[in-house]
Amino acid sequence: MHKTLLLFLLLCSCARLTEQVTLRAQPLEPPRIVRVQLGERMGVTGAREGNVVRAQVTRLQRCADVQEQRAEGFRHVVRQPDGKSLVLEWVFGSLFAAGGAGLIAWTAASPVDLTTSADNAPGNYAYGAAIAALGVGLLAGAIYDQSLVGTHEESLGERTLRKEGPELVCGQAAATGGQVRLTLADGMQLESPVDGAGEARIELPADLEKRLAREGSRRATLEVMGDVRAQIRLDL
Repeated sequence: MHKTLLLFLLLCSCARLTEQVTLRAQPLEPPRIVRVQLGERMGVTGAREGNVVRAQVTRLQRCADVQEQRAEGFRHVVRQPDGKSLVLEWVFGSLFAAGGAGLIAWTAASPVDLTTSADNAPGNYAYGAAIAALGVGLLAGAIYDQSLVGTHEESLGERTLRKEGPELVCGQAAATGGQVRLTLADGMQLESPVDGAGEARIELPADLEKRLAREGSRRATLEVMGDVRAQIRLDL
């Protein structure tokens, strides 16, 4: 029973801390702009000329302007005790330490009763030492928890912050091969190879006008096969 009570008091007297963590960056230099290459993609343009659609396919070099800046990161922590838990840790620690020391001192100062065979001194010393040790442990915990309370900031080291701008086309050249596809409003697909100059010539079906009238739309999709981003919509 006594052990259960001591354990309950110990758990209730332990301090509980709440903390709020924020991160911040301290710039170490002015920002600089660096242009980086993002790779290639295909581009296509086209228009109807009589009974054919002429397409021009190009290889587009993609790039972006990236803002870079060296900065030091910091972790900002604010800790506060939850309610009066830290105060209770100090109070219970002091009470247990003083109580245990008092029991030991009282036992040492008490005269031994030689008329009885029972000697309670060893037990009193043991209980006193245990209670005092519990109090010292609580006080040590209180000192540690007290050191955590307040505002603390630690460095996370230097890093390079990067902010990438929108994608740009920084170069282009005619494609030297490939395949283009024209998809009509009714789903009919027509294909043609791309020559060494990046041009393709797609023959339109003889019944094109009937197909367009039946669908009620003259819109078609012209695309470079193998690159889903290289497509345009055009009117036939």
